[in-house]
Amino acid sequence: MIKPLQFALDLFGELAGHAPPMPSRHADPAPAAEARLCAPGFGYELRLSARRRSLSIEVHPDLSVIVRAPLRFPKRDIESFIAARAVWVAAQLEHFRRQPRMPLVPTYADGATHYYLGLPHRLRLDPNARHGVERCDDSLVVGGRAARDALAARSALDQWYRRRADELFNTILNECHLHPRFQRYPCPTLQIRAMRTRWGSLGSRRGMTLNLVLIQAPRECIEFVVMHELCHLRYHGHGKGFYKLLDAVCPDWRERKRLLEDSLR
Repeated sequence: MIKPLQFALDLFGELAGHAPPMPSRHADPAPAAEARLCAPGFGYELRLSARRRSLSIEVHPDLSVIVRAPLRFPKRDIESFIAARAVWVAAQLEHFRRQPRMPLVPTYADGATHYYLGLPHRLRLDPNARHGVERCDDSLVVGGRAARDALAARSALDQWYRRRADELFNTILNECHLHPRFQRYPCPTLQIRAMRTRWGSLGSRRGMTLNLVLIQAPRECIEFVVMHELCHLRYHGHGKGFYKLLDAVCPDWRERKRLLEDSLR
């Protein structure tokens, strides 16, 4: 399981009017070019790639800022894109500066804390318990051979999270798709995988992809991400029409977004 600190909170960093990059089962190739530059108030790393079709900007919890752009995109347009989002970047950087420092890598020792649907659970390693993972009150009990070492416990817990996510995420997707504003569109297929920089994405060919780490967040946060992605059935970018639709289908999305950011910082 990837620790939430590794995730950027850039749900809204895509250039309005451009479709978000399609999710892939394979890691993107190394960027064609990288540069470390400065904008008013913050530095950023520019990554150019021949495969990209749009601009995006990411703010990470380690206070790094990454701008991604097509290989031969005009420098003037990239700078305008960054300048237009400078206030948002500054707000995200300040948000992360206020957060308490947390370990980058979760521990899988007995007594470690892991989250499920926004609630902390104590990890219990019990070789005498039934093999696998069971949720008992506020504990996640890893039993059998998986409880004998941290690597096996991690594998067992990852599998347990994936099973819970597969069941719950599909239920939430089907419930959210029942909203009248989405009925004209087919319900997208769902993929679940660990992603470094997104909570979710929607592609015309691959359907909806949700980040596995969302299973650690409260249910209302998962619903917000699903609603956000379903709005892309109508609008590819994040323009006024997109936010008007999001306001209609999820009026309290701003509160849910803040809760998500606070839950998985």
